[in-house]
Amino acid sequence: MDKKLRKDKKERKKERKDKNQNNSSENREFIFQTKHELSEEDIRQKTKDYNIKLDQNPHDISLWLEFIAFQDKAMQFSVTSKKSDSTKTSINEVKLSIFDKALQLNPKNSWLLVEYLKCCEQIYDVPKLLTKWDQILTENPGDIILWMQYIDFRQTNLVSFSVAQCLQVFEDCLHVLRKSVVVATDYNEKLRIERIMIHVFQRACVFILQSGYSERAYACWQAMIELIFFAPDHLRQQTFYDRVTALEIFWEEEWPRFGEDDAKGWAYYAEHGDNEMHVTLTPPNPVNVSNLHGDAYEKWAKAEGMHDGQLLSIRTGTGGDDDINVDDPYRIIIFDDIRTFLFDITFPQSYIELLYACFSFVGLTFNPGYSSSNPLITDAFLNTKLVDESIANNSFWVTDNSLFKLPIKSFPQIEDNLFKSQSWFCICDEVDVINVDMIFARNAFYQLRQVVNDTGIKLCRLAVEHLYDISSGRSLAKSMLKREKMNLALWNGYAQIERSSNKYTEARKVYLGAIAQIRSYPEQFQIDAPLLHRMFSEMELEQGHYKTAMNVLVLLTEEQGNIESVAEIDVSVTRLLKARKYYTQQMARSTTTISQYESGNSLHYCVCYALLECLSQNLQQASKIFEEMIQDIEMRKGYLDLEAELIFMTYVKLIYQYLNYIASNNSSTSSNDISGTLFQDVLTRAIKAFPNNTIFLSMYFHQEIRGSISVGLNSVLEEILQKSPSHIIWTFVLYSELCRQPFNVKRVRSLFDRALESSKTKSSISLWTLYINFEMTYGRHDIAKTLYYRAVRECPWSKDLYMMAFKKLRNLFTIDELEEAMNVLYEKEIRLRVSIDRFDDKKQEIIERI
Repeated sequence: MDKKLRKDKKERKKERKDKNQNNSSENREFIFQTKHELSEEDIRQKTKDYNIKLDQNPHDISLWLEFIAFQDKAMQFSVTSKKSDSTKTSINEVKLSIFDKALQLNPKNSWLLVEYLKCCEQIYDVPKLLTKWDQILTENPGDIILWMQYIDFRQTNLVSFSVAQCLQVFEDCLHVLRKSVVVATDYNEKLRIERIMIHVFQRACVFILQSGYSERAYACWQAMIELIFFAPDHLRQQTFYDRVTALEIFWEEEWPRFGEDDAKGWAYYAEHGDNEMHVTLTPPNPVNVSNLHGDAYEKWAKAEGMHDGQLLSIRTGTGGDDDINVDDPYRIIIFDDIRTFLFDITFPQSYIELLYACFSFVGLTFNPGYSSSNPLITDAFLNTKLVDESIANNSFWVTDNSLFKLPIKSFPQIEDNLFKSQSWFCICDEVDVINVDMIFARNAFYQLRQVVNDTGIKLCRLAVEHLYDISSGRSLAKSMLKREKMNLALWNGYAQIERSSNKYTEARKVYLGAIAQIRSYPEQFQIDAPLLHRMFSEMELEQGHYKTAMNVLVLLTEEQGNIESVAEIDVSVTRLLKARKYYTQQMARSTTTISQYESGNSLHYCVCYALLECLSQNLQQASKIFEEMIQDIEMRKGYLDLEAELIFMTYVKLIYQYLNYIASNNSSTSSNDISGTLFQDVLTRAIKAFPNNTIFLSMYFHQEIRGSISVGLNSVLEEILQKSPSHIIWTFVLYSELCRQPFNVKRVRSLFDRALESSKTKSSISLWTLYINFEMTYGRHDIAKTLYYRAVRECPWSKDLYMMAFKKLRNLFTIDELEEAMNVLYEKEIRLRVSIDRFDDKKQEIIERI
């Protein structure tokens, strides 16, 4: 009988998979949903309806924008529409007239002004458009939304772009924000402005870095961290501008700075500087370019790349006097180069978010538990890791159908995704640190330990150290725990390091040792007990120790728990009933105590309870716990936020674990079918609520191609792409298409085209780089060259894109074309470290004579 059930199960799974593959091949192409064509009468009637509604609701901004957007739809679906350039111009003129009327009634609405200016871009020439921007910013000097849009415009408009002018816009924006935060009186408004300042500052530093000025970009971060975290105590009560003046003295003294070897912090040098010897960072040994091969441009490009590795500012060697002969003046950063980018923050949340922004700048993909919808996650200007060919080759182009290997990490960082795992997603793995300056990163974490007492930062340091060297990570964990024996989150981090190294016996010892001590700790140190039990039980579950996992979960609920019960033995009915009662009480308390949600405590209780029900009863009982949590959030807040995203993530993880357990230990086909249906429903809801979460996207895709759930991801993604496209979603769509073997080259090309036609993603350096490399791989060199010109037009600040003409695309360009490209680099003020004249034999001979 068992053999027959297993055979039926395999056959049904194969049938489902075959059916899914057939459906998939029919529905894989992403196309806009076909809508019925509108007749002229339909358009007139819709226009009349909008006019009536707007007369009744003149301050309904959404309705105005909907009416304006309808003009495009009317052109697209009109039977008589020819969609010519003249028609588009006429439509834009109609839209401008509607904007004029809307702005007369709502002259200060930010979103209306933003969309109005976007429409102006389609009609006005650049000088007129710049005048319009100046006019609107003068009328609305403190409008932060407008300033953010203006930054985007000035950074991406090739005609008006130069590095210096774009930097001035960033400086002006930060100046406005500094004034806004001073006059703001509301707590939430002040916090919001501080977070925006961090975002703008990060954008500015990434812009500076991508334009080639790495020393200035790193110097901005060094000065900012010294100012906020290492200021001398006697300066902390002084005004921001007084502290900046004092920081200038520290800067010009040229002591080691944040992230550099031997740096001890501004406060230390302010007190002990007279007794310290200056550590002078002199220029590194000259890069040897004598062995480079190729023509002058090829040699120059290789030399330029070799010099680009010089990230930090050099010192003059005398505390201010320029006695070092440096051919490249941008290697030395004086305080005036960074002064205007500095700002003050006051909230504890802002301190931590500033540090995570710094980690992101360095290349580490950590985040302070941001939702995948957070602008710092979705901002295409900030997320450019796939430009690095090594990272792209190891994540995007490698299509081995690995569930947990993603080309882009977009999900909140929590305890179960911080350390590398073979059984779940990881926020930062060995591929993510390929282009990270690990010396700077490790120095930064080491120096911050003096001034930042945040467990999340400590765990990030532990994760980085583990990636750098396994034994070093283990030693650091032990060292941390000597100082903080009652920090259960650190105990969990230590156990996760052992687990990540496949040392499950050692991990088990760490968990048991920590759990044995919990009840002797003061109550405030026991708050992470649910986390410890949850992660321990999940590890045992994945090892197939289901009874042990249940015993771990029950042990959490017992006042006089005994670790001897943690074994592969049955849980008594009495203990199980008491455990359920305890968890029910905790869940009831969590729905009325918001602070528990914020600490993450209730989330871990929820997972522990659900795991227990999953193991002792079935998945359906476990799912009720998550559904009640999600329903409570909707009732309490009216929408789904980060709290709900975290619950969905643990919900999805539990179903995944349960399906794996069923696959190896249960022959019930009906149970599999029910679980698969539930999985698809939960994933669909999760993706619609949090479309940028790549855990949900990856899980749906891989379950779909395995045949575990029916085909449906493409239709969900198509709906999202029409409403709120992002570089994250487009990157995943392209990656998933490449994973379908054999993939359709024309379809992939069509997806790239669509992604780079979108206003939300056409300035993604990563997408342009991937598209160019894709066409080069398939021998369409003329198309790759055309794409190169389009790319630098949309991303005129990116040195990496410009350099493709001199590197990977070199054979596609004539000498005259390369000279023209070089002139554009100079014109746009992109930083060049090496003179091309060094590789022009005739010019070099003249220079040597001189």
